Amino acid sequence: MATPRAQVSEGSLRSAFEEHYVHLVRLLAFLTGRREAAEDLAQEAFVRLAPKIDHLSADEVGPYVRRIAINLWKNHRRRLAMEFRARIREGPWPVDASQSVPSRVDMARAIRRLPARQRACVVLRFYEDMPEAAVAETLGCSVGSVKTHTSRGLARLRKELGHED
Repeated sequence: MATPRAQVSEGSLRSAFEEHYVHLVRLLAFLTGRREAAEDLAQEAFVRLAPKIDHLSADEVGPYVRRIAINLWKNHRRRLAMEFRARIREGPWPVDASQSVPSRVDMARAIRRLPARQRACVVLRFYEDMPEAAVAETLGCSVGSVKTHTSRGLARLRKELGHED
C-alpha cells in the first residue's frame, strides 16, 4: 500500500525540522540579535521549505533551509532598517577591560553592533564554521567581498573589545 504524499512530506519536514531547527535558530539569533526574531524567521524558513522538501536529497536540505533563512533575514533587515539602525547606534555597552577574554555576552553585543554585512560574514565564518566560498554563495556576493567584510569585522571586534596590538 502506497503512503500518501502528504504523509511523506510531513515526515520529511518533521525530520528536517528536528535536525536543523536548533542550529538555524542559533545562526539567526547571531544575525538578528534577538532570539524571538530568530525563532520567527526559522519557523518561516521551514514553512517555505515544506513545498520543496520532497525534491531535495537529505544532504541538500540543510544548505537549502539555511539559504532560505539568510534570505528571510535579509528581507527582515530591510523591512526593519530604521529599528535596526537605532539599535546599532545605541551607546556602547561597557566592556570590562580587565578581562583578557571577552565574555560571551560582551562578544554577542559587539557582534550585534557590527554592520550587517560584516556581522553576517563573521558569524557564518566563525560560528557556523563555513568556508569563504560557502559564505559568499549564502550571502550572494564574491569571495573577495567575504574576505573584506570578515577582516573589517574582526578588526572592529578587536578594537571594541580592547584587543588591539
